[in-house]
This record gives sequence, C-alpha cells and structure tokens, in this order.
Amino acid sequence: MEKYFNIVHFCLYKAHYKLHLFTEKFNPFRLLFKIPFIKQKAEEKGVDLDRSVDIAFGDKQFGLSTVAAGGFLGGELGLFLFSVLMMMKVAISTPLIIGCGLGSGLICYVFVFKQDKYIKHFDKYEKWSRQEKRKYGWLTVGSILFVLFSFYLCLVL
Repeated sequence: MEKYFNIVHFCLYKAHYKLHLFTEKFNPFRLLFKIPFIKQKAEEKGVDLDRSVDIAFGDKQFGLSTVAAGGFLGGELGLFLFSVLMMMKVAISTPLIIGCGLGSGLICYVFVFKQDKYIKHFDKYEKWSRQEKRKYGWLTVGSILFVLFSFYLCLVL
C-alpha cells in the first residue's frame, strides 16, 4: 500500500512539475521579471528569478509541485473513500464528507508524509528507466480514472 501511494504521489509530482515547465514559456507572470525595476533589484542581489521559480516548484521537500501532488493524492483517496461509502448506501452528510477528508489525510500522512518517507521513494523513483516511468505513469492515470468512474457510478446508481 505504501509503495502504491508513493508511486502515485511521485507521478503526480513529476506531472505537475513538467506542466509548470511547459507553461512557463507563456506564463504572463513571467513578464513581471522584465520590469526594469524588478530586473535591476534581482541583479543587485544576484538572484536569477527564473531559476528561483523553478526551485520553488521543483523542491522535493517543500516545493509547490510536491504540495500539489500531495493534495491531489489526498483528494483522490478521499473521493474513493466517499464512493465506497456511497456504494454501501450510507446517508450523505457533512460529518461523512469531513470524515472522508480526514481519513484520506490520515492515510496519506501515515503512508507517504510521515518522517518524509516520500523523499526516500522519490530518490529511488528518479532512477527508473523510461519504460518504468511510462508504466507507472499509466498506472497513475488508470487509478485516477478508476476513482472518477467509481464516483460517477455512485451518483448514477
């Protein structure tokens, strides 16, 4: 279970970071870096603003991509728990929704985030071959689609 959650978390992290790299070419906020005053202040302090933004996204411990991937993993797990309870014909209520959110947060904490387990897994997964990256990427996409499909079925049935 721990390995599966860490694989999904890693694949979501890489997807978010690659999306950031792809969109940085036409990100309108990058135009702020071209304002002469901001550019001058950054040069005075010896800061490369583009590199700083990439570090802010790519940092494995506190980066935006790590946080986004963790949130998406928790949301996916919460939606799955909610779907399972709906299949068991449990009445929908606010405490149930909060319980699913807290339960998914607790599961993610224990299996992924406790004592920064995910960083050890990230270091191992960075060494995957291209074929392994593709395989686990499709596993992640499949699990997301499975959760969305199960939630849809609960709503329809």
